[in-house]
Amino acid sequence: MEILIDLKLIREIVFRDDQLLKEMLDEWIQDSDLKMNAILEMVKANHTERLFNKIHELKTNFSMIHCPQGIQSCEQIIGFIERQDALDTLELNQLKLILSNVKKQLLNQIEHIK
Repeated sequence: MEILIDLKLIREIVFRDDQLLKEMLDEWIQDSDLKMNAILEMVKANHTERLFNKIHELKTNFSMIHCPQGIQSCEQIIGFIERQDALDTLELNQLKLILSNVKKQLLNQIEHIK
């Protein structure tokens, strides 16, 4: 599955400064990893309210890079939480896979910035 991203918004935020762009992308990766790790811990501990908020935060991260698959995956998990359904590990694994794919793309982008 090809994961789409668009860095137009971040490029505008950093006024097309390549070094600042590198820093922002690196920060995005680190922040998203922290959020994903927190999400996995909250699922284990069954902290539904905090999980809801953390998923929304990760959804915002995906919005910053215009990643529709990441946004949709977060929305699906939010739906599970709102309906108070048991979270399917398949949904979490899909979110982890999307994040992993996005990270690879961003690391590739960072590598190609002067």
